[in-house]
This record gives sequence, structure tokens and C-alpha cells, in this order.
Amino acid sequence: MNEIIKDRKILGGKPHIQGTRMSVDVIGSFINSGYGIKEIKESYPHLSNAQISAALSYIEKRALVERDKIGEKNT
Repeated sequence: MNEIIKDRKILGGKPHIQGTRMSVDVIGSFINSGYGIKEIKESYPHLSNAQISAALSYIEKRALVERDKIGEKNT
């Protein structure tokens, strides 16, 4: 099952955790602010560890794709 989806009808098509209105970017903001999974769970107890991990994996993959695009432009 894919935990992260995009649906134009939900959050304007931004990637979010399936079955919620929690965008991947919100999870990323927590991580960028120095928070961990424990703090995210405290703020959003309805999210499972698997859902949070899926969001983090999505963020990581997206960053790698962007890094590769930048590398291609510089070669």
C-alpha cells in the first residue's frame, strides 16, 4: 500500500499521507526544525510510525531526485 499520495481534491494535489490531510511538507518542517518522530507523534497522535516513515522516505527520495537534476544541469 502506498502511504503517500497526490490527489488534486486534497490539499491542491500536494503529496500527503493517505487517509489524512497531513502534507508531507508539514512532516518535513518538523524534521527541519530539529524535531523527531516522537515529537511529531505527540503533535499528531493519529499518525502511525509507518506513515511518518513513509513521509520521510518520500522527502528523501524527492531530495535525491532534485539533487540529480541539479547535477545534470552542471555537467
